[in-house]
Amino acid sequence: MNSSGERTLPIPLLQRDAAGPVLDTRRRGLRDLRISVTDRCNFRCTYCMPKDVFGADYQFLPRAELLTFEEIVRLAKIFRDHGIEKIRLTGGEPLLRKGLETLVEMLANELPGVDLTLTTNGSALKAKARALKAAGLTRITVSLDSLDDATFKTMNAVAFPVAKVLEAIDAAAGEGLAPVKINMVVKRGVNDRHIVDMARHFKGSGNIVRFIEFMDVGATNGWNLDNVIPRKSCAQSTKSSPASPPTPIISVKLPSVGVTKMAPASSASSPASPRLSVAPAPARGSPAMVRSTRAYSRSGVMT
Repeated sequence: MNSSGERTLPIPLLQRDAAGPVLDTRRRGLRDLRISVTDRCNFRCTYCMPKDVFGADYQFLPRAELLTFEEIVRLAKIFRDHGIEKIRLTGGEPLLRKGLETLVEMLANELPGVDLTLTTNGSALKAKARALKAAGLTRITVSLDSLDDATFKTMNAVAFPVAKVLEAIDAAAGEGLAPVKINMVVKRGVNDRHIVDMARHFKGSGNIVRFIEFMDVGATNGWNLDNVIPRKSCAQSTKSSPASPPTPIISVKLPSVGVTKMAPASSASSPASPRLSVAPAPARGSPAMVRSTRAYSRSGVMT
């Protein structure tokens, strides 16, 4: 039993190797760790969890299969010993995980100096921003695919309004979770005409807008190359507008399909260490990802 009274599976003692960075095949260190704390989400975004697949009868993981907070902290400490410098909590929608502030506090106490971040759809952020900051969260990323209310409601498929997400962004920035990063997934014919509006809205706010290519996440979101707006086109759209930021931040978000996932290097001889984001500034590390299922916690140090 853990401190919350939940039944837990025994975890064997680690056969500790000498601490050191985990390297990929090009000898680049893993610096970023993404931890999915739940597979559930209250949105049904058409590019991620479309309603016709993730309907009312969809079987999500039972609670007993989720990693406990203690197990997540233990895994995070293992990764820290192998070079991880940043941890991002994700989902699903991570703020649906009850008591997430407690997990943030546990991670902040056990891993001092590690950058603790979180990605959210913003639906519960306004109410939780202060508690998350007090617990030790350092930064936050919010998904917002359009400033047009009708378009945004169509894309999230649950009629959640833009205004509430904007309020959440302001609340997070006001609590010191700044700069807030805003992720806009761009899909041709759906919200691509709103790229400049997004850049214009956040210009001068101190927040960072990132335009993300519509990506193939398997067989669930109807991906088609014709619907993809290349990131260079997103950048050109903002540069051609006099009201847009002079240096837009463009990123390519990778699907969460395994324990580890690394962005491809630009060439076989590239010395850079890629991260999830492909941005104007040089990147330092590669992301690892842990899904929130107990099966992974029994496998020791993950590679």
